[in-house]
Amino acid sequence: MTEVCAACGAPTYDEQAACPQCGREGRHSSVATSAAALPTREQGRVPEHLAAALAYITVIPAIVFLVTKPYSKNEFVRFHAYQCVAVAVATTAVAVLFLLLANVLAINLLLIPISLIAAIGISLLVLVCMIKAYQHEIYPLPVLGRWAQKQSLRS
Repeated sequence: MTEVCAACGAPTYDEQAACPQCGREGRHSSVATSAAALPTREQGRVPEHLAAALAYITVIPAIVFLVTKPYSKNEFVRFHAYQCVAVAVATTAVAVLFLLLANVLAINLLLIPISLIAAIGISLLVLVCMIKAYQHEIYPLPVLGRWAQKQSLRS
């Protein structure tokens, strides 16, 4: 039977007098190593706060989480996935607008620093959303967040 050290919690065995981790001699408590004593967690399932944070990496994980069964029923993951999709659509719209302005008005040199500032801002916004999702917080963005909340409440 496996035992654990009372001081550090490292696994020890019956024949050992001292803990192999901390070296403490003395009393060890018994632990059953059956499947019932092990923590139950569904194999291959990502925790919801991690799934919500991963949804912000690109649009692909967000769409995957919206269509796969355990996450498509979770309102928290759906909110962050929909908000990621909304941010991606808004970013694409801004990029297309910049391309149209550059071609129509021929202001390429002016749009380079503006697009660089916009890219840094969008990256920081996505990073903040990812951190908030990992902290298990709902962080709705001003316009896009309201749309994401409406979509995530639909079942």
